[in-house]
Amino acid sequence: RISGAYAPEAPGAGASDAPGARLVLRHETLHEVVPVAETEVIDATTDANGTPGARGTGVGTRGTHPALRFSVLIAPPLPEGRWEVRLDDRPVRVLGSAAAQLPCGDEGETALRLERRHGDRLSVVAPPGLPAAGRSAYGRRLLRAEHHPDPRSPSTSRRLPLLRDRRTPRTSHASRTLPLRDTVLYAGGDSPRAVHAELVRRGTDAEHLWVTGTTPGRITHVPPGARAVPVHSAAWYEALARSRRIVTDDQLPAWFERRPGQTVVQTWHGTPLGRFGSGLADSLYADHQHLATLPQRSAQWSVLISPSRFATPLLRRSLAYEGEVLEAGSPANDVLFPPVRDKAAEEVRRGLGIPEEHRVVLYAPTYRDHLAHPSAAASASSADRTAPGPYRWDPALDPHALARTLGPGHTVLVRRHPRVTGSVPAGPGVLDVSRHPGAAGLLLIADVLVTDYAGLMFDFALTGRPMLFHTYDLEHYRDTVRGLCLDFETRAPGPLLVTTDEVAQALRDTDRSAARHADAYESFRRDYCDLDDGNAAARVADRLLADAE
Repeated sequence: RISGAYAPEAPGAGASDAPGARLVLRHETLHEVVPVAETEVIDATTDANGTPGARGTGVGTRGTHPALRFSVLIAPPLPEGRWEVRLDDRPVRVLGSAAAQLPCGDEGETALRLERRHGDRLSVVAPPGLPAAGRSAYGRRLLRAEHHPDPRSPSTSRRLPLLRDRRTPRTSHASRTLPLRDTVLYAGGDSPRAVHAELVRRGTDAEHLWVTGTTPGRITHVPPGARAVPVHSAAWYEALARSRRIVTDDQLPAWFERRPGQTVVQTWHGTPLGRFGSGLADSLYADHQHLATLPQRSAQWSVLISPSRFATPLLRRSLAYEGEVLEAGSPANDVLFPPVRDKAAEEVRRGLGIPEEHRVVLYAPTYRDHLAHPSAAASASSADRTAPGPYRWDPALDPHALARTLGPGHTVLVRRHPRVTGSVPAGPGVLDVSRHPGAAGLLLIADVLVTDYAGLMFDFALTGRPMLFHTYDLEHYRDTVRGLCLDFETRAPGPLLVTTDEVAQALRDTDRSAARHADAYESFRRDYCDLDDGNAAARVADRLLADAE
């Protein structure tokens, strides 16, 4: 916890209504920005001399301006690295006796530390999110052998003492031989989050565990009431082996085998436009090692949730799945329907600090297979990988030029695909929302969506609001990179545009483009969004709990 003071009327401070909305952490290397929301005003009478708070390190502003005291809790998880603490886009400085207290921090391999940088600038140092035992392929092999021994390899038990080292706790039995626990293990984003909220609403008697760290460089937002379980940690291996219920929106490891009594719900992550899974077998960028594991992975699911009748055969074929399918709609999209829609939208807009009168443009492109980081892909075995990537951020659309063209009264939100690394430079009218907990909340507040081939278009179609498609590389993407699951040129619910200027021009007159594509939009919703009605999470929860009855 950090306590300090700031002068709201000091030069450069700007207007303030809520200190918590303005205190951020900025990664020195990645330039990622993480807002710190847990900030509270202590009082408004303290001077700005940087008096240390009773529960932390004192920071503040120099001078004699009247000041507000604040207290902020900075807690894990944070991606590894050094984070600069900034208030109103200014570095927070360490003053007075507080400097003598640094560096400081809690004990433990994954604890955060506070340090001084460049003299008096406050920074937070985040260590790797995993204990040492789970950071290497060797350590993971130890943990996997402990919790998930391969029954087809009788020599595993003889080799285990040779593999084990002092970093890994010794267990008397493999976790798979111990009784299942009344826990629900969640992995993924919006759909698992919606199912979790539904189970909590029902008062389900179970412990809720949430897998974190699955996407390098991204923070996993653990919902209230759930306990974080870092991927590749001992707790993660044990949770996979002993959780009675598992809810995921992506692949589980290839070595995972569902136990008798376990229920595994695969929600997947939306309706696909680009080909995926086995549909990529003949493509230039196919990962044949990963494709070979699809039948084994999908055989571990108890039920696959389909977001639409259009998606059902695609999911079956592309994921090599032959089991039960529940055509329930997408739980992630429940928030787009009444009665929760308006309140949720207000909370998202307020949390992002977007003025009520601003028109919001959401730019959310998908990734490009030819922009993969080869070193990252090579570092993970096909058995441990659950998703492709990561990929480089290399947008062809300039969001800053778009914001300048649109002018005041507009906010351009930029959301990188979760598998894309990089940063979006700050600028007037442009806000990087890639770290927002989920895409559904962003769809709620967007007045118009600008995308390319991202599956978000199927979700956004439920809002009835305009969509523009920046398809500058349509032929290359369709014919060489990935391929499409439908004839997008004839079915697109909006104009296909090539340049930033064309997108800006269309944004200035969305009513005209919407009217021109009204029939295509309506048929798009009818054919590809037929199951969503705001109750998908309830249907999934019913199925998840049915095996316990």
